Amino acid sequence: MKLVEIARIVNGSIYGKGNFEIVNILPPEDAKRSDLTFLFDSTFKTQAGAIIAKRKYKGKSGVVVKDPKEAMYNLLRKIANSKRKGEISKKALIGKNIVLPKSCIVEPYAIIKDNVKIGRGTYVGAYCYIDKGVIIGKNCEIYPNTTIYQNTKISDFVVVDSNTVIGKEGFGFLKLKRYERIKHIGGVIIDDFVEIGANCAIDRGTIGNTMIGKGTKLDNLVHIAHNVKIGKNCIIMGQVGIAGSVRVGNNVTLCGQVGISDHLEIGDNVIVYAKSAVFKSISKNKKYSGIPAREHSAVLKAIARFYKNAD
Repeated sequence: MKLVEIARIVNGSIYGKGNFEIVNILPPEDAKRSDLTFLFDSTFKTQAGAIIAKRKYKGKSGVVVKDPKEAMYNLLRKIANSKRKGEISKKALIGKNIVLPKSCIVEPYAIIKDNVKIGRGTYVGAYCYIDKGVIIGKNCEIYPNTTIYQNTKISDFVVVDSNTVIGKEGFGFLKLKRYERIKHIGGVIIDDFVEIGANCAIDRGTIGNTMIGKGTKLDNLVHIAHNVKIGKNCIIMGQVGIAGSVRVGNNVTLCGQVGISDHLEIGDNVIVYAKSAVFKSISKNKKYSGIPAREHSAVLKAIARFYKNAD
């Protein structure tokens, strides 16, 4: 790809050699003279021959843009979106009364049970298991070895990465002479533009549904327990665990290894920092950290006093 083509994609102003041929797109520390890189920090030095940044660099060719991160998003999206050709493998096991448009891709050894409905342009990877009656919308990507149990409804443009399990029974027991499992007859509802990383577990509701709101993104190794309801545009990072019946608002950020106890409410625009343990509900627009989690400003003050006294 030539630099002039990239400038059109990212809507930037080109300088230097417009016919510069890009061999690779690499991080600034790895890029060589034939490569393109992005610079978010103007002080960083790179051997890249072409640069996308907010300003020009002497002796280089490049593209000047208002926001290099947005330019990266647009360019990588364009490169990655080479459309797969619709094909349903003869080696897939397809049940009865299925809605499966020809534009879908179903790879070998996927199992799709009876009464499943899948929207146009959706990809189902090898060895996926989609249980009876599951509904999956259009232009979704379900990567290999994913398991989706019954009573699950997935909307449009959803991405589910490999080895994730959606709709399994929750961790609910009644202690009699021994622990007896409480049957879970609810489901899971996942809204548009949700992305779920690899090796996640999303339990179905005991009664009612576990819900994930539009545009929310889950990292790898996230556990969402039964009847949790997560709002729109949340970011949930790796190894977060959310216990049963928690309500999470919109635009919430849960950093890595956060744990949230059951039946709590987390308000809109809350940030909970890494490794925190939340045992009480949090009102909107707050920042929390620590074990047990407290307002982040109070935690910082306490740490400052601790180290001052230690000296």
